[in-house]
Amino acid sequence: MDAKQKELNFSTIKEVLRQYLQHKGFRNTPERYTILEEIYNMEHHFNVDDLYLLMMQKKYHVSKATIYNTIEIFLDAGLIRKHQFGEKTMTSSSYEKSYFDKQHDHLVIYKKGSDKEIQEIIEFCDPRIQGIKDSIEAAFGVNIDSHSLYFYGTKKD
Repeated sequence: MDAKQKELNFSTIKEVLRQYLQHKGFRNTPERYTILEEIYNMEHHFNVDDLYLLMMQKKYHVSKATIYNTIEIFLDAGLIRKHQFGEKTMTSSSYEKSYFDKQHDHLVIYKKGSDKEIQEIIEFCDPRIQGIKDSIEAAFGVNIDSHSLYFYGTKKD
């Protein structure tokens, strides 16, 4: 994506946030837009600690409580998606930007010999999953708005 398209996309995302804040009666603070921009500049999943450290490294004066509260706003506004990678352990929540992203699923790879430490998260999209979704909608007479699918494993030798 070129710089002009990235700027256009971020302008759209900022407008979505502005309208959401106005609709909900929340304050329109510069910190929220700064946090949003940092998230949309990331190319990977993140947790609150990652985001907080990034903000501190860049000399932003934002508390962890502000980040937690802002994350909840972004979730409700549909600007980010929440994941709980780690069915075997109680790991912290991970997040990813979601406004322009297409539906995708995740393969969570643990380090060998550890059922707690995540080595890698691979995002993938398989068109066969859309077929399954269509079959479920037809069989049960429903419209599926979204789904999440996680596979967990380790790399083969």
